[in-house]
Amino acid sequence: MGAIALVALGGGALLLRRRERTATEPVFSPPVLPVAAPPPPPPPKPAHPLAPLTLDLEAVRMSASLVNATLVYRIVLTAKSDMEQIAVRADMTAAHASRPADEQLGGDDAPVLHQIAAMAAGETVVLTGELRLPLSAITPIRHGSAALFVPLVRIAVEGPLRLRRAFVVGLDESANTLRLQPFRLDLGPRVYAQVGQRELTVPQFA
Repeated sequence: MGAIALVALGGGALLLRRRERTATEPVFSPPVLPVAAPPPPPPPKPAHPLAPLTLDLEAVRMSASLVNATLVYRIVLTAKSDMEQIAVRADMTAAHASRPADEQLGGDDAPVLHQIAAMAAGETVVLTGELRLPLSAITPIRHGSAALFVPLVRIAVEGPLRLRRAFVVGLDESANTLRLQPFRLDLGPRVYAQVGQRELTVPQFA
């Protein structure tokens, strides 16, 4: 009986020591690391990064006769550095779903319409002219009884650099929309003064 009491006392003392040790042992809490904020998105890349020459097209007027569709245009070139011997090719074709993209947006065989001997850095040159497309070369887009014509202007600059651009031209009669309207060839000869243009992305293979 005494032995049992001693064992019980010993067990109680051991339990008491364990409780004291447990009470005095520090509780470890892992540090809360601050959550890093996500990096800001990179700024959008410019449409034509580091181009030594900028090119813009302004469609001035479109007319349709019994023979041709004619676009009066302005091409604005601005040099970012000095350059010489610049040739500008341009032509007009008709957009149509039956034609491959490289054929519609190509234009490498367009005639040379303008030549510039030299441009200084920061200089702007405005080129004017007309582009003609025979009606016989246009495959119109049929929409009911309407025969629609969607002009594509292809421009290539050659010289110390190579630059290619393509633009769609259309009626720009509404200030409330960014969409251009096609020209109707079934309405007979007429002149369209309210025209506009939108630049297209030229793929690498075009």
